[in-house]
Amino acid sequence: MANILSAKKICKSFNGVQVLKDVEFDLRENEIHGLVGENGAGKSTLMKIIAGDYKLDSGELRIDGQIAKLRNPTDSLNYGIRIIYQEFNLVKTLSVAENIFIGEYPRTSVGLIDRKKMESEARKVLDQLGQEIDVTKCVRDISVAQQQIVEIAKAVRKNCRILIMDEPTAALNDQETVKLFELIRRMRDNGTSIIIISHRLSEQFELTDRITVLRGGETVGTVNTNEVSNDELIRMMVGRKLDEMYAHADRQLGDVLLEAKNLCVNDQVRDINLTVRKGEVVSVYGLMGAGQTALADALFGSVRAKSGQIFFKGKPLRLKSPVDSVKNGMGYITEDRKADGLLGNLSVLENVSIVSIGRYANPAGILSRKKEQTSFDHWVQRLNVKFGSKSQKIVSLSGGNQQKALIARWLSNDVDLLIMNLPTRGIDVGAKAEIYSLIDLLCKEGKGVLVFSLEMPEILGISDRIYVMCNGEITGEVTAAEANQELLLKYAVSKYLHE
Repeated sequence: MANILSAKKICKSFNGVQVLKDVEFDLRENEIHGLVGENGAGKSTLMKIIAGDYKLDSGELRIDGQIAKLRNPTDSLNYGIRIIYQEFNLVKTLSVAENIFIGEYPRTSVGLIDRKKMESEARKVLDQLGQEIDVTKCVRDISVAQQQIVEIAKAVRKNCRILIMDEPTAALNDQETVKLFELIRRMRDNGTSIIIISHRLSEQFELTDRITVLRGGETVGTVNTNEVSNDELIRMMVGRKLDEMYAHADRQLGDVLLEAKNLCVNDQVRDINLTVRKGEVVSVYGLMGAGQTALADALFGSVRAKSGQIFFKGKPLRLKSPVDSVKNGMGYITEDRKADGLLGNLSVLENVSIVSIGRYANPAGILSRKKEQTSFDHWVQRLNVKFGSKSQKIVSLSGGNQQKALIARWLSNDVDLLIMNLPTRGIDVGAKAEIYSLIDLLCKEGKGVLVFSLEMPEILGISDRIYVMCNGEITGEVTAAEANQELLLKYAVSKYLHE
């Protein structure tokens, strides 16, 4: 099968920092090609070069065997290249038809927009895709999955030969994802070559024909999807085996840090009894909706417990708010870092320092910026948080670096216990491995870690003890030595089996 696109020895630098080095990539006709790698591996930069958003420093791009000079997005459009970013480029206040034809509206003889023709043509495009969407509806009034279809319709209307999709399922549920995959396969079979950027390896295996792996701005290799295993692909991405991701040294356990007795929360969580010791990773596992987040919030004081007791370092705690938890030496990585953890309008420095800012003031209350900066430098270096400037907004960092910055926030406040709810949600496998190493390091230093997770391999890989929740109750407690997937799942569904 011939190559429709070839990238040879592509190099690109920003401000003296080399982002791509001699990258090789090719896309065949009628192919779905996956592109994977850790955050910062160079995936987005390579795709933006192909889309004409960035100019390459050296190397060459060929389309249909001929050298292509992609100086701007218009050049790429002329070659039939379209890119759909994770954040859709739609005007929410316009209709579906207006978005599909945006900037190229059909006109009547007197120069007015010919809405009848525009809506008729928009329906034809959607019909070609096998999709039924009311083209007169405002885009803000349709689902995220339908907005994704509108983006695809915009692309295919303009002779789309190469379609690049960045994390296309990030905001879709399972049923919507299945429908999108059916559409992508149909487009491939009808002559469109497609590049899929996604952290979700299960989707790469389900959808793609081949996968190219980037690491550190270089091409590690390209493999046929049906000839590579999940473990092999992860090793290509991060440079180590899957079983090496989970740092779990022999741990010396100390006194009990946190204890919950007969804790009940808002009728969602009932009679919870658990403990966490110094130097120990305790995990709480359960299926979605088992009550884990309500329990985590109650232990940190984000919600008030209905009854029961919480002890910390042997003393009873009455948690009126998270302020009480922070004063006693707890930290909390929330389930949704964007909504509940990050201060999006503030800088990386301000996000890291916000909890510990009182430590940098003299007795008169005057802040020492030097002390703040020293502490910030120490923790971001120790946790390997990657960013351009301490003053840049934290939302501009990758998901993994945002998460490490939030951990730095709590470590700079010298917490004794860190509660982590879905600690690796939405981050790539390389950043996950770093988070696991950090958890292990905290335990070596005598701190306790309480992890709430839906990912069974993660639970099995990092834990010393595991509590399993089902329907708001703890249905099992197992040690790391006893735990396996079958046993955890048995406890996770036990309440439903007896109803």
